Amino acid sequence: MNQAVEKKRISVEKPWMKYYSEDVRDLPRPETTAYRYMTEANADRLNEVAINYYGRKITHGALKNNIDAAADAFAAAGVKEGDIISFLSVATPETIYCIYALNKLGATANTIDPRMDIESIRRAVAESESKIFVVMDVVYEKISPIASELNQELIIAVSASQSLPLIKRIAMKLKVRTSLPYSKKLVSYNTFIKNGKGTSAVEAPYSGDAVFSIPYTGGTTGFAKGVMITNDGINSTAFNFVHAGLDYEKGDTFLDIIPVFTSYGMCCGMHMPLTLGLVLIPIPKFDLSQYGKLYKTFKPNHSVSTPAFYESLMHSKELKNMDLSFIKLLGSGGDTMNLGLEKKLNEFMKAHGMRYPITQGYGLSEASAAVTFGINNVCKTGSVGIPSLSITAGVFDEETGEELTYNEIGEICIAGSSLMKGYYKRKEETENVLRRHEADGKIWLHTGDLGYIDEDGFLFIIGRIKRMITRFDGHKVFPVSIESLVARHKEVKNCSAVGVADMERTQGHYPVVFVEFIEDIDDRNDLCKKIFKECHALLEERGRPVAVVPIDKIPLTGSGKNDFRTLEKENEHFDYKAWNAFLNI
Repeated sequence: MNQAVEKKRISVEKPWMKYYSEDVRDLPRPETTAYRYMTEANADRLNEVAINYYGRKITHGALKNNIDAAADAFAAAGVKEGDIISFLSVATPETIYCIYALNKLGATANTIDPRMDIESIRRAVAESESKIFVVMDVVYEKISPIASELNQELIIAVSASQSLPLIKRIAMKLKVRTSLPYSKKLVSYNTFIKNGKGTSAVEAPYSGDAVFSIPYTGGTTGFAKGVMITNDGINSTAFNFVHAGLDYEKGDTFLDIIPVFTSYGMCCGMHMPLTLGLVLIPIPKFDLSQYGKLYKTFKPNHSVSTPAFYESLMHSKELKNMDLSFIKLLGSGGDTMNLGLEKKLNEFMKAHGMRYPITQGYGLSEASAAVTFGINNVCKTGSVGIPSLSITAGVFDEETGEELTYNEIGEICIAGSSLMKGYYKRKEETENVLRRHEADGKIWLHTGDLGYIDEDGFLFIIGRIKRMITRFDGHKVFPVSIESLVARHKEVKNCSAVGVADMERTQGHYPVVFVEFIEDIDDRNDLCKKIFKECHALLEERGRPVAVVPIDKIPLTGSGKNDFRTLEKENEHFDYKAWNAFLNI
């Protein structure tokens, strides 16, 4: 009698653990606040540099003293454990001090993207019920029309120039002039700190699910949702990097271009490098056109960025003939990197002296930013790496909920200590993504991403479930397959395949790939024609794009991802037949 062969459960076997040394596999996870984990990791390095802010060197001792002074000032202002303080700020040293100071008190930083529209800012502040607002002086004017409605007892104005070296501070003040109506309610950061003199903040006891910060998701499915990142969540992310076996030394430099108000920037751009003992180089306002200049100026040993940003970096004039052997590790996340771009980037970096390939990672705001990553040479082409120490990954059938086995495509689900507490005041939406599985009793985060895990434990992302392009016949096309082929061309700087309405039927969509070419291309239309023919020769029939179209610039989201939703919206009824007739295809 034949018996069904039970499928191997990846989440139980955890094949990725073979890449971690035996002495770290069962290490206890940190049970302390994020403030304590970061400061105690550097307690013996108080005279060494923690932050390099455009040439201003801030030691670990000064960092802790400034955090403690901010905690005293918040305590003097009445902040207590469980309170929420709103931020409309970027990665200045003062912002970093304030975020950790609140964690010391057991309070939460509600980090709002300054680029949000005024109504979204109003909603985020109102829902948090915060009574104190930390605001960049240059964006105060944006909220001034609704300042009275926000009902804040205190507004603290911080400046990007405050911690700059003297000459740069003077130059910036001359360039960016701000004149705020300071009062008892609206105070400068210096006045805020001065008001805390004589107060000694009481440090809150450790609570694993105490909320460290509330960054916001992109809001692509409605209003932006606040993600509650906990002490355990953000510490797990740092712990995973500390014990992964990465090639780094304390004192190495880390270039941080990811906004601190995002989960990625908060967890991987601030807390992780500081806890590792790296010298943090924060860039408050990132200008993509200056990316190469940042590498030329600071020569960072480490950084994390998005595929689109690395693509631009590769084409920067500064890196053209530059020796990049100072780079130890570059991590890519925030978006899927197609195979064509991965190949071009690694060839470029290797030719310029970088020792390891760019390692891809995968993460979500809901999992404290980092879920999987490559480790030095532990990587595979096309993969986003292996699960981190605090993570259990699995792939599940979307309909039955059954766990799939190796190389079977399904929804990627995540369990472990880095998961969010939930969406702030969004119980129904929380329950939709954080689900308890009957098979093992664990809480799993349903990511909405499709992929598979191979026998070595490497995760491969196929695409978003909601990004799949569904044809009239029900066949599903994954954009990354098209993008990987198109991006191989050296003339292609960036590309994005999106679905456009079927011109012959009332339902269904076809893929159209929009291509941003490098500069100095004489005839983009000829290249589009060439790429179109190649796609039809190499891709399976139902997965081919119906058109290849040049575009001056692929739109990007605020965090540097290709904004495919904007492309879809702007081109939903694109006339691909007329375009192909114009190209004489």
